[in-house]
Amino acid sequence: MKKRLTIDLIYNLVLAGLLSCMLPGCENDTVYPLSTTSTLKINVSNTVNGTSLQLGQMAYTNVSGNNYQVDLLRYYLSNFSLVKSDSNYYNLRNYDLIDAENAESCKITGDNVPNGKYTYLCFYVGVDSTHNNSIDQTGDLDPLYGMFWPWNTGYIFFKHEGYYVDSLGSTNNLLFHYGTAPALVTVAIPVNIELSGSTCSIDLQFDLNSVYNTPTPIDFNVDNYHQSASGSERDWIETMKQNLSTAFTITAVH
Repeated sequence: MKKRLTIDLIYNLVLAGLLSCMLPGCENDTVYPLSTTSTLKINVSNTVNGTSLQLGQMAYTNVSGNNYQVDLLRYYLSNFSLVKSDSNYYNLRNYDLIDAENAESCKITGDNVPNGKYTYLCFYVGVDSTHNNSIDQTGDLDPLYGMFWPWNTGYIFFKHEGYYVDSLGSTNNLLFHYGTAPALVTVAIPVNIELSGSTCSIDLQFDLNSVYNTPTPIDFNVDNYHQSASGSERDWIETMKQNLSTAFTITAVH
Protein backbone atom coordinates (compact mmCIF):
# COMPACT_ATOMS: atom_id res chain seq x y z
CA MET A 1 0.00 0.00 0.00
CA LYS A 2 2.81 2.40 0.79
CA LYS A 3 4.40 1.58 -2.58
CA ARG A 4 1.18 2.44 -4.40
CA LEU A 5 0.94 5.80 -2.61
CA THR A 6 4.51 6.57 -3.53
CA ILE A 7 3.92 5.88 -7.24
CA ASP A 8 0.72 7.92 -7.21
CA LEU A 9 2.51 10.77 -5.51
CA ILE A 10 5.27 10.79 -8.09
CA TYR A 11 2.73 10.65 -10.94
CA ASN A 12 0.76 13.56 -9.50
CA LEU A 13 3.87 15.66 -9.04
CA VAL A 14 4.97 15.08 -12.64
CA LEU A 15 1.47 15.80 -13.95
CA ALA A 16 1.29 19.00 -11.92
CA GLY A 17 4.61 20.12 -13.39
CA LEU A 18 3.45 19.49 -16.93
CA LEU A 19 0.18 21.30 -16.38
CA SER A 20 1.92 24.28 -14.81
CA CYS A 21 4.06 24.69 -17.93
CA MET A 22 0.94 24.84 -20.06
CA LEU A 23 -0.34 27.87 -18.15
CA PRO A 24 0.12 31.38 -19.62
CA GLY A 25 3.53 32.80 -18.90
CA CYS A 26 5.33 29.48 -18.73
CA GLU A 27 7.41 29.14 -21.91
CA ASN A 28 10.47 26.97 -22.00
CA ASP A 29 11.04 27.40 -25.77
CA THR A 30 11.59 31.04 -26.57
CA VAL A 31 10.88 31.94 -30.21
CA TYR A 32 13.33 34.48 -31.61
CA PRO A 33 12.57 36.47 -34.76
CA LEU A 34 14.60 35.54 -37.82
CA SER A 35 17.37 37.98 -38.71
CA THR A 36 16.70 40.16 -41.73
CA THR A 37 20.36 41.02 -42.25
CA SER A 38 23.67 39.23 -42.69
CA THR A 39 27.38 39.84 -42.26
CA LEU A 40 29.54 40.04 -45.38
CA LYS A 41 33.26 39.30 -45.20
CA ILE A 42 35.57 40.03 -48.14
CA ASN A 43 38.99 38.41 -48.05
CA VAL A 44 41.46 39.99 -50.48
CA SER A 45 44.50 38.03 -51.68
CA ASN A 46 47.39 39.67 -53.53
CA THR A 47 48.82 37.47 -56.26
CA VAL A 48 50.98 37.44 -59.39
CA ASN A 49 49.68 35.02 -62.02
CA GLY A 50 47.62 33.33 -59.34
CA THR A 51 50.46 32.72 -56.86
CA SER A 52 50.76 34.59 -53.57
CA LEU A 53 52.73 37.82 -53.84
CA GLN A 54 56.13 37.80 -52.14
CA LEU A 55 57.72 41.14 -51.33
CA GLY A 56 61.37 41.95 -52.00
CA GLN A 57 62.04 39.27 -54.61
CA MET A 58 62.97 39.75 -58.27
CA ALA A 59 60.63 36.88 -59.06
CA TYR A 60 58.05 38.19 -61.51
CA THR A 61 57.83 38.75 -65.24
CA ASN A 62 55.15 40.71 -67.05
CA VAL A 63 53.93 40.06 -70.60
CA SER A 64 56.48 42.56 -71.94
CA GLY A 65 59.26 40.36 -70.57
CA ASN A 66 60.24 42.71 -67.73
CA ASN A 67 61.60 41.01 -64.62
CA TYR A 68 60.47 42.95 -61.56
CA GLN A 69 59.99 42.88 -57.82
CA VAL A 70 57.56 44.44 -55.38
CA ASP A 71 58.82 46.15 -52.24
CA LEU A 72 55.60 48.03 -51.52
CA LEU A 73 52.06 47.47 -52.76
CA ARG A 74 49.10 49.47 -51.44
CA TYR A 75 45.76 50.38 -52.95
CA TYR A 76 42.33 51.60 -51.89
CA LEU A 77 39.18 49.50 -52.26
CA SER A 78 36.05 51.46 -51.44
CA ASN A 79 32.26 51.47 -51.60
CA PHE A 80 31.72 47.75 -51.93
CA SER A 81 28.14 47.16 -53.10
CA LEU A 82 26.03 44.05 -53.56
CA VAL A 83 23.59 44.50 -56.44
CA LYS A 84 20.34 42.61 -57.05
CA SER A 85 18.93 41.65 -60.44
CA ASP A 86 16.41 44.52 -60.18
CA SER A 87 19.34 46.97 -59.69
CA ASN A 88 18.60 47.56 -56.00
CA TYR A 89 21.85 47.50 -54.06
CA TYR A 90 23.44 47.81 -50.65
CA ASN A 91 26.63 49.88 -50.24
CA LEU A 92 29.04 49.12 -47.39
CA ARG A 93 30.38 52.69 -47.67
CA ASN A 94 33.83 51.44 -46.79
CA TYR A 95 37.24 52.95 -47.49
CA ASP A 96 39.88 50.26 -46.99
CA LEU A 97 43.60 50.54 -47.64
CA ILE A 98 44.95 47.17 -48.78
CA ASP A 99 48.60 46.75 -47.84
CA ALA A 100 50.37 43.64 -49.16
CA GLU A 101 52.62 43.73 -46.09
CA ASN A 102 49.68 43.64 -43.65
CA ALA A 103 47.40 40.59 -43.84
CA GLU A 104 44.81 42.17 -41.53
CA SER A 105 44.32 45.04 -43.98
CA CYS A 106 43.10 42.50 -46.54
CA LYS A 107 40.00 41.62 -44.48
CA ILE A 108 36.91 43.75 -45.08
CA THR A 109 33.69 43.32 -43.11
CA GLY A 110 30.22 44.71 -43.67
CA ASP A 111 27.48 44.27 -41.07
CA ASN A 112 23.70 44.54 -41.40
CA VAL A 113 23.61 43.70 -45.09
CA PRO A 114 19.94 43.08 -46.07
CA ASN A 115 19.13 39.46 -46.86
CA GLY A 116 18.33 38.52 -50.43
CA LYS A 117 19.77 37.32 -53.70
CA TYR A 118 22.56 39.35 -55.27
CA THR A 119 24.03 39.06 -58.74
CA TYR A 120 26.93 41.54 -58.78
CA LEU A 121 29.73 42.69 -56.51
CA CYS A 122 30.79 46.25 -57.38
CA PHE A 123 33.46 48.50 -55.89
CA TYR A 124 35.97 51.25 -56.62
CA VAL A 125 39.72 51.07 -56.81
CA GLY A 126 40.46 54.49 -55.37
CA VAL A 127 38.64 57.18 -53.43
CA ASP A 128 35.52 58.91 -54.74
CA SER A 129 35.23 62.67 -55.16
CA THR A 130 33.35 63.08 -51.87
CA HIS A 131 36.45 62.08 -49.91
CA ASN A 132 39.29 62.64 -52.37
CA ASN A 133 39.79 66.36 -51.86
CA SER A 134 40.08 66.64 -48.09
CA ILE A 135 42.89 65.78 -45.69
CA ASP A 136 40.50 65.87 -42.73
CA GLN A 137 39.98 62.10 -42.79
CA THR A 138 40.25 59.27 -40.28
CA GLY A 139 40.71 55.51 -40.41
CA ASP A 140 42.38 54.18 -43.56
CA LEU A 141 41.99 57.62 -45.17
CA ASP A 142 44.33 59.20 -42.65
CA PRO A 143 47.11 60.94 -44.67
CA LEU A 144 49.65 59.48 -42.23
CA TYR A 145 49.47 56.23 -44.25
CA GLY A 146 51.44 57.94 -47.01
CA MET A 147 48.72 57.62 -49.64
CA PHE A 148 48.01 61.32 -50.06
CA TRP A 149 49.65 63.98 -52.23
CA PRO A 150 49.83 67.14 -50.10
CA TRP A 151 50.88 69.14 -53.16
CA ASN A 152 48.00 67.79 -55.27
CA THR A 153 45.21 67.51 -52.65
CA GLY A 154 44.20 64.00 -53.53
CA TYR A 155 44.76 60.35 -52.69
CA ILE A 156 47.11 57.92 -54.34
CA PHE A 157 44.72 55.16 -55.38
CA PHE A 158 47.39 52.56 -56.18
CA LYS A 159 51.06 52.49 -55.21
CA HIS A 160 53.70 50.00 -56.39
CA GLU A 161 57.35 50.57 -55.58
CA GLY A 162 60.19 48.19 -56.37
CA TYR A 163 62.75 47.43 -59.07
CA TYR A 164 62.94 45.99 -62.56
CA VAL A 165 65.70 44.72 -64.85
CA ASP A 166 65.95 46.68 -68.09
CA SER A 167 66.81 45.37 -71.56
CA LEU A 168 70.54 45.90 -70.87
CA GLY A 169 70.43 43.86 -67.67
CA SER A 170 70.63 46.83 -65.30
CA THR A 171 68.42 47.12 -62.21
CA ASN A 172 66.33 50.28 -62.09
CA ASN A 173 63.73 51.86 -59.85
CA LEU A 174 60.09 51.08 -60.49
CA LEU A 175 57.59 53.56 -59.05
CA PHE A 176 53.90 53.84 -59.91
CA HIS A 177 51.78 56.29 -57.90
CA TYR A 178 48.41 56.20 -59.60
CA GLY A 179 45.59 58.59 -58.78
CA THR A 180 43.65 61.85 -59.43
CA ALA A 181 39.88 62.09 -59.95
CA PRO A 182 39.78 60.76 -63.55
CA ALA A 183 41.66 57.64 -62.41
CA LEU A 184 38.85 56.24 -60.22
CA VAL A 185 38.29 52.62 -61.30
CA THR A 186 34.91 50.88 -61.23
CA VAL A 187 34.93 47.08 -60.93
CA ALA A 188 31.80 44.96 -61.44
CA ILE A 189 32.01 41.18 -61.01
CA PRO A 190 29.08 38.77 -61.53
CA VAL A 191 28.32 36.71 -58.45
CA ASN A 192 25.58 34.43 -57.17
CA ILE A 193 24.97 35.13 -53.50
CA GLU A 194 21.92 34.56 -51.33
CA LEU A 195 22.15 36.10 -47.86
CA SER A 196 19.84 34.56 -45.29
CA GLY A 197 20.85 35.86 -41.87
CA SER A 198 24.29 34.36 -41.32
CA THR A 199 27.83 35.25 -42.42
CA CYS A 200 28.86 35.09 -46.07
CA SER A 201 32.51 35.26 -47.14
CA ILE A 202 33.82 36.26 -50.56
CA ASP A 203 37.41 35.47 -51.57
CA LEU A 204 38.55 38.28 -53.88
CA GLN A 205 41.83 37.82 -55.75
CA PHE A 206 43.95 40.70 -57.06
CA ASP A 207 46.49 39.80 -59.76
CA LEU A 208 49.24 42.40 -60.07
CA ASN A 209 50.40 41.08 -63.44
CA SER A 210 46.96 41.85 -64.89
CA VAL A 211 47.64 45.50 -64.11
CA TYR A 212 50.65 45.35 -66.44
CA ASN A 213 49.25 42.90 -69.00
CA THR A 214 45.53 43.18 -69.70
CA PRO A 215 44.12 44.56 -71.90
CA THR A 216 47.14 46.79 -72.66
CA PRO A 217 50.71 45.62 -71.90
CA ILE A 218 52.97 48.04 -70.03
CA ASP A 219 56.69 47.86 -70.79
CA PHE A 220 58.81 49.06 -67.87
CA ASN A 221 61.62 49.91 -70.29
CA VAL A 222 59.33 52.69 -71.51
CA ASP A 223 57.15 53.31 -68.47
CA ASN A 224 58.78 52.76 -65.10
CA TYR A 225 58.13 55.98 -63.19
CA HIS A 226 54.79 57.79 -62.85
CA GLN A 227 53.30 60.16 -60.29
CA SER A 228 49.99 61.03 -62.08
CA ALA A 229 51.09 64.63 -61.74
CA SER A 230 50.57 66.22 -65.14
CA GLY A 231 48.70 66.11 -68.40
CA SER A 232 51.47 64.02 -69.91
CA GLU A 233 50.35 61.16 -67.64
CA ARG A 234 46.86 60.91 -69.17
CA ASP A 235 47.60 58.05 -71.57
CA TRP A 236 49.29 56.05 -68.81
CA ILE A 237 46.40 56.75 -66.40
CA GLU A 238 43.85 55.56 -68.97
CA THR A 239 45.84 52.37 -69.61
CA MET A 240 46.18 51.68 -65.89
CA LYS A 241 42.49 52.40 -65.36
CA GLN A 242 41.44 49.81 -67.92
CA ASN A 243 43.96 47.25 -66.68
CA LEU A 244 43.04 47.67 -63.02
CA SER A 245 39.39 46.99 -63.84
CA THR A 246 40.34 43.48 -65.03
CA ALA A 247 42.71 42.61 -62.16
CA PHE A 248 40.11 41.27 -59.70
CA THR A 249 38.32 37.92 -59.68
CA ILE A 250 36.12 36.11 -57.19
CA THR A 251 37.64 32.72 -56.42
CA ALA A 252 35.14 31.44 -53.84
CA VAL A 253 31.92 32.26 -51.99
CA HIS A 254 31.32 30.45 -48.72
